[in-house]
Amino acid sequence: MQLGIWVGIVVSAILSFVIAGLFNQPLHWYLFILILFIGFFTQTVILILQTPDEHE
Repeated sequence: MQLGIWVGIVVSAILSFVIAGLFNQPLHWYLFILILFIGFFTQTVILILQTPDEHE
């Protein structure tokens, strides 16, 4: 996995917290961790789907 993807996921989680703070939304630490886990899970699914099929 490329480093840029990891950085992109972390930056997007930080950016979402900054935007939520600008709109006075409640911010909790577990929401930040949840955003990170969802991002990494989505990237893992994409990587699995991009792998070549072994039956071919």
